[in-house]
Amino acid sequence: MPQPKYIALELMINKFAEFIEWLFRKKRKSESNKINELNFILKSELDLSIFDISESPFETLKIKLEKAESILLEDIISSLFTISTSKYKNQTFHRLKSNIKLNNRIMELILYTENRNNKLSLELYNLKNSLQQMLKSDV
Repeated sequence: MPQPKYIALELMINKFAEFIEWLFRKKRKSESNKINELNFILKSELDLSIFDISESPFETLKIKLEKAESILLEDIISSLFTISTSKYKNQTFHRLKSNIKLNNRIMELILYTENRNNKLSLELYNLKNSLQQMLKSDV
């Protein structure tokens, strides 16, 4: 018969595991919600979707992005990078990740933002460095 302290320890470990699982489920949901909210903002402010941003020719896209605020550009880049590196698979993420040039598009957006603002935030600078490493390893 197991000792009571081991039973209590096992119960604590099981509860902790359930808590960790719950945290990751919540994070996945919030990633998906963030993309949906971003998509709504893009449609209302720029008449674009997240798919347009990832799939349209960049020259066409730049014309519409001129109206975008810097913070929105950062949100777009950050969200696309999150999708690119995420293991989460909902329909939106799957469609965006199926674009084999997604990382190249993210880099184009970073360079566009850098040229437009003559600088990058620390977050975008770090994303740029990470993306450069990823693109080098894809070659």
